[in-house]
Amino acid sequence: MGTAALVAAVLVGVTFALLPPSPLATPSPSWRPSPTDVRGVFHIHTRRSDGTGSVEDVAAAAAKTGLQFVIITDHGHAVRRPDPPVYRSGVLCIDAVEISTTGGHYAALGLAPSPYPLAGEPRDVADDVRRLGGFGVVTHPLSEKTELTWRDWDVPFDGIEWLNGDSLWREAPLPRLLQAGWTYWFRPVGSVASLYQRPQTLAKLAALVGGRRVVVLAGTDAHARLGFRDGPEPYVNPVFLRVPSYEIMFEVASLRVRLPGPLSRNASIDADAVVAAIRAGHVHSVVDAIAGPAAFDFSAISGGVSAAEGDVLTMSDPVIVRARANLPAGGWLVLFRNGVQIHRVAAQELTYASDQPGHYRAEAWVPAHGREGFVPWIVGNPIYVGGLGSAQAPPKPDMTGPTFPLEVFDPLWGVEHDEGSHATIEREGGRMALRYALGRGTAVAPYAALNCTTSIDGRATGIAFRASADRPTRLSIQLRVPTQGDGHRWQRSVYVDPTVREIVIPFADMRAVGATPARSPQLALVRTVLFVVDTVNTRPGSAGRFALDEVRFFSADTTPPR
Repeated sequence: MGTAALVAAVLVGVTFALLPPSPLATPSPSWRPSPTDVRGVFHIHTRRSDGTGSVEDVAAAAAKTGLQFVIITDHGHAVRRPDPPVYRSGVLCIDAVEISTTGGHYAALGLAPSPYPLAGEPRDVADDVRRLGGFGVVTHPLSEKTELTWRDWDVPFDGIEWLNGDSLWREAPLPRLLQAGWTYWFRPVGSVASLYQRPQTLAKLAALVGGRRVVVLAGTDAHARLGFRDGPEPYVNPVFLRVPSYEIMFEVASLRVRLPGPLSRNASIDADAVVAAIRAGHVHSVVDAIAGPAAFDFSAISGGVSAAEGDVLTMSDPVIVRARANLPAGGWLVLFRNGVQIHRVAAQELTYASDQPGHYRAEAWVPAHGREGFVPWIVGNPIYVGGLGSAQAPPKPDMTGPTFPLEVFDPLWGVEHDEGSHATIEREGGRMALRYALGRGTAVAPYAALNCTTSIDGRATGIAFRASADRPTRLSIQLRVPTQGDGHRWQRSVYVDPTVREIVIPFADMRAVGATPARSPQLALVRTVLFVVDTVNTRPGSAGRFALDEVRFFSADTTPPR
């Protein structure tokens, strides 16, 4: 045998040995699965942001892989009206958006167009999404990339990705990535899935989310783009390969959404049904590249009342929980309560009786290929047995101590703006307003602000005021310590609109801006209070007006009890 032939034979042998397995075959379920489960994918990018295909390309790829719906989440600020739902290539296409915050990415479904760009801190974006009627999902929450990982776990978000298809390979260790990159050309779906391990994500998310009602989803995050100089999303590298393709990524993992009835083929009605079912948690995830076809059912009953994934079940009697899945050989059905494993069986059906309330959730596991242990194949959403409990509203700040007013007619008030913007103060009837026109420049970010030169009494714990604006917008309330450059600043963004309302901001809620080293405001050093309109939430070139009155610092009552 010649040298070339020997090398070729060795390459063939090594490649064959490295090839990931084909999906495990599953038996027919021992029960009749729901006829209203629909299969689709969430979190897809097209060429409208940093993907490479059109909506038509995405739909065609989805049709080839047997999907019934796709949810497209191109990057944006949510000011664009979503495209109306449409069937393309027989696949329901639903338009959504992925918003970049200062602490990670947030996808919004069922969102009305925003009157201003959604951006800034995670808490503000999540608040705006909810106000606009949307369902917000934290995407790639535990990404190894700092700019992508989620950094505000106190935010009341609606859903979260437990699996992100893009992170599977983009953040894999180099040796594993090289192996998968070689075998991708021979068995692409299995090669991408081979990077999937027993995710610590589920355990971490259970601890981070706590007892809140949060819908867990597998996100595809398909771009059909591999750049040669990887960077933060959006991926805008001009040189790239169209891999992994949409079709390949759609075969790795998908969602099963349980609808109240079959699809009607009316795109608008069907899209509303799919989004409503996801909101309700009537959905589970399947890693199709591991095994298939998949069938799964999860229910609970107490006092003659039954519930399914995502439902809240009042506990009038001991609860009987039932999980079913058509497990491949060696698989397990696993039951969790409040994130802790409480029971598992190596059978197609698990039944468990308990007198304990809690959040019950089921998974189907299969043996991990080439290593010990198991990996989740099917991941369900909880049934909330005994209710959700009373939501802990944030405590109202104590404002019973002395107040320190900032009179609106005081000459210490002034304006600030960049060279390309304009701002003037207007006073009328005890109110003060800022009329502004932001510039369109790019060298300096346009802004306009009301400022008050003042110190802060050491007893003060926050600032309060009444505010309104001629249109829905966000104001950034800032405290500034004079230093070189822009000074050290802390801010809190608030929503304002034509309705005059009282706004209360504890100093403890304010967060450092930019390179400010101290996380909490250094109140003794503050010399300026600002009310700022900038391009975080306002478009360049915009003009408008906001008004204030009853501006004051407040404090808590520190009088010793008698």
